[in-house]
Amino acid sequence: MNTHLYFAAFCLTTLVACGGGSSDSKPTSGNTSSNTTTDTPTPQQSAGDTEQPSQEQGDNSEGEGNNDASEGTDETPEQPNTPPEVVVAVAQPEVIKGAPLTLSANVADPEDSSFSYLWKQLSGPEVELGDVTGSTLVITLPETYQATGDTYQFSVTVMDPQGAETTSEIDVYASNAMSDVQAAVLLHQGTMGPTLEEVNAATGMSEEQWLDAQMALPATLHSPLLENYPDRDTPYQINRIDAWWKATLSADDQLRQRVAFALSEIFVVSDANNALKGEPEGMLAYYDLLLEHAFGNFRALLEAVTLSPVMGTYLSHLGNEKADPARNIRPDENYAREVMQLFTIGLDMLDQDGSIMRDDSGQSIATYSQQEITGFARVFTGWTFAFSARWNRPSRNFSLPMQAFPEYHSELEKTLLNGEVIPAGVGPEDSMQLALDNLFNHSNVGPFISKQLIQRLITSNPTAQYVERVAMVFNDNGSGVRGDLSAVVRAIYLDDEARRYGSVLAHQGKIKEPILKGVQMWRTLDAHSEEGNYFTWNLDDRFGQGPMLSPSVFNFFRPDHQPAELSEQGLFAPELQIANDAAMIGTLNQHYSDLVWRMAERHDTLNPSAIYLYGHSDISLLEASGLNALLDRYNVLYFAGNMSQASREAFIELDAYFVNKSAADRVGQLLFMVSLSPEFNVQY
Repeated sequence: MNTHLYFAAFCLTTLVACGGGSSDSKPTSGNTSSNTTTDTPTPQQSAGDTEQPSQEQGDNSEGEGNNDASEGTDETPEQPNTPPEVVVAVAQPEVIKGAPLTLSANVADPEDSSFSYLWKQLSGPEVELGDVTGSTLVITLPETYQATGDTYQFSVTVMDPQGAETTSEIDVYASNAMSDVQAAVLLHQGTMGPTLEEVNAATGMSEEQWLDAQMALPATLHSPLLENYPDRDTPYQINRIDAWWKATLSADDQLRQRVAFALSEIFVVSDANNALKGEPEGMLAYYDLLLEHAFGNFRALLEAVTLSPVMGTYLSHLGNEKADPARNIRPDENYAREVMQLFTIGLDMLDQDGSIMRDDSGQSIATYSQQEITGFARVFTGWTFAFSARWNRPSRNFSLPMQAFPEYHSELEKTLLNGEVIPAGVGPEDSMQLALDNLFNHSNVGPFISKQLIQRLITSNPTAQYVERVAMVFNDNGSGVRGDLSAVVRAIYLDDEARRYGSVLAHQGKIKEPILKGVQMWRTLDAHSEEGNYFTWNLDDRFGQGPMLSPSVFNFFRPDHQPAELSEQGLFAPELQIANDAAMIGTLNQHYSDLVWRMAERHDTLNPSAIYLYGHSDISLLEASGLNALLDRYNVLYFAGNMSQASREAFIELDAYFVNKSAADRVGQLLFMVSLSPEFNVQY
């Protein structure tokens, strides 16, 4: 009878303690584990007895289960079985897609030393688990076709011999590990031209890690690099170009430099043949604000550009006065037009994928009319140089944001976009803020700016889906913030179309800008003069373009430029707008001069003021390992893995012609042919 009671009590206690099984706790982020436990009681503890009888109760008979060896002492109750404590650990310091992963269940239990294990995958891309009954789980994570990492969740249930169990979960984040070719592709898109050292450093990192590291770097500003022209008390235009070269070639924050360069071709100013040619400090201050806002908010960038005295001079809203019929003065409309047409919303209403909206008759819908131009022109009145003593005595400080003189600001009613109206009597500062907010919040800004940045950084012909994905990030970075350029830049670079992890596209990449081809050669070959200057006159003759040297506010080329051969296919190639005979011949001559005549190793003595390129690394590789090893390097460094077999054979044939020349001559000729090759002239 006692045996039956004992067994019934044990079963009831087990069911109550187990509660029908354990439930998994909510996982935390990162490679972290969490536990849930289930207790199983010892056989001596019954469901109905919470206290053991004492000696005073006289319950000493063996039949009642009292087995005390000595009389006159209380019995010590036996403690319930304690579930094991389990912590799951990841063996690898960094979890990489496609690489082995080892998970270990570390168990602490003072009562037992042998356990049973059961591993499970709870979430993430499907993984072949193999043996799931050991204390460790060894698996290989799949190489998923996306640039962003994958998040997995695994669990292990550990049970002791008495049936007490603990379930522990762990979250695992697996990132990509770029190959050298993948790193080269990213760096061709995200730098001013990658060096071998930069490609090697990025190899093994994920795309996200490289972007994070770049965005964390402080901005390398150009203004501190401005020097006076030799034997002069002031800097000239050539000195601000010299500062641009110094920063572009040596800055660590290459992603910021590349994004700012792209912004300089959207928010265009130029000192070519105008009053700004004599303002190198102001021009560099303008470029610096593009650098400073490259990963900031678009609204702040728009305000900084608008209040720049360089932009105010270039588009003539600096010194813009309210209407005065007696003096035949009316507000200048130049900036009012361009800030809408070129800097924010464009001419036509857009869907979020960048496609043009159509009305019922199939016509495009204009974004603004003369009424809005007039309204914004009134907004941009009453602004001049900072710290000016009077309106008609300007300070001519081109480096600081403009300041307002209310008496010269139009206080008439101002009609803005989407029917918004600034009432009469509102001053210049408040009018400016309201107007910029109105522009910033227009639905066109996301797709308009996103598409142009994609074209400048990644590909001339992004799909509508690519544009829309990035525009959605512009509209909301995931935390309710609009215009977060750091999030926009990440979205641009991590998209499947940029990384090409998805399906193969019929059209990919873009023509390299001529100046960027030159910059890459200069960066990879450590171009410099012994005097430390980069005096490069007539860049428009050498490359057809130069930094902030555009002939107009419309940049060197338009984003919708279609050469005749491509227009039938509906494709754009903006950079080919400057591919005229003169510019192409100038670029070829520049490359030959750089790579052949001014290869430093070809000369016994150097001109201290001349810029030379240094090919010693390539020369050493050619001498030590031969031509194929050098071409393998070039395939990664200059072609991002896209050197065709035809090009490789052409390089081998060319080298055979110069085989009796010095290694420096051979390298120079090879590099010149690299600069001519079709694959080098396209950014894939």
